[in-house]
Amino acid sequence: FPYTTLFRSPVLSYLVSRGIKKPTPIQIQGLPAALAGRDMIGIAFTGSGKTLVFTLPLVMVAFEEERRLPITRGEGPFGMIIVPSRELATQTWEVARGIATAVAAADGTELRSVCCIGGQNVKEQMDTIRPGVHMVIATPGRLGDMLEKKRFSLDVCCYLPTYLPTYL
Repeated sequence: FPYTTLFRSPVLSYLVSRGIKKPTPIQIQGLPAALAGRDMIGIAFTGSGKTLVFTLPLVMVAFEEERRLPITRGEGPFGMIIVPSRELATQTWEVARGIATAVAAADGTELRSVCCIGGQNVKEQMDTIRPGVHMVIATPGRLGDMLEKKRFSLDVCCYLPTYLPTYL
């Protein structure tokens, strides 16, 4: 993953700990576009590494914004990933949290993330959001509910990939 030196050591350590030694074809094509802030459509099979293509840039955006001006109570998110199912939201959130934990261990910068999905306690999600949240991974239904009730806003959101499953 030679596309950035900002996270090189902690991110590479995280990837190696997950058994990832070299980028997959979708990562080779998608990471440069996503890291450059370009719009893209990526089509790849399940298990091909798509999640990392949109999650790694989310963590990078959050890290850069936090270093620029630390987030305060009620602010955020800097980025959000919308996914179609609770299972995919949970998986994506775990990847984002894992990368953020690796960055925090190496740098000390804490990046807070929340998984906003139906079937989970809204109060617990709000407890994470209230002090300021860097990243949101959400399903459309819960996201709409949270935005409608003004639980958080997208005023500072600058990264918004959307995962749409394809059935080949």
